[in-house]
Amino acid sequence: MIQKLGLTTFFLSFLLVGLSQPPIKSLPAGCIQFTPGDMQWIDTSSILPKGAKYSILYGDIKKEAPFAIRVKLPPNITIKTHYHLKDEVVTVLEGSVSIGFGDKTESSQTKTFSANSFYVNAAEVKHYVIVGDKGVTIQINSMGPWITRFD
Repeated sequence: MIQKLGLTTFFLSFLLVGLSQPPIKSLPAGCIQFTPGDMQWIDTSSILPKGAKYSILYGDIKKEAPFAIRVKLPPNITIKTHYHLKDEVVTVLEGSVSIGFGDKTESSQTKTFSANSFYVNAAEVKHYVIVGDKGVTIQINSMGPWITRFD
């Protein structure tokens, strides 16, 4: 019995050691990994409403290169008509947001996107944003420099 228990304990220990993976000490060059707790949220500039935050996932929005950011917008706000110089590729992660096109902000002329939705605002196309009553978290992928123009 003692020998059998010892063998079982050995195999159980071997299995547990084999299943546990050592932490990755450093990532290969060019690789980036984030879990939600790793993301650093920063208050946005004066362009967006108070309470908006963003987290840079990849790249630099000021440089001529691809980037990915996440943006949290507070509930029930409107971002007036604006456009970007490059395509804005958006995935809605939480909450909802309505997008409309043209010079005037008209809520009856929008389409609402909830979590797991996707849309692209093409370069130089004027659009406006109306955030839902629970706020929204979106991921934006684009090419820098990312410039927002309010004309």
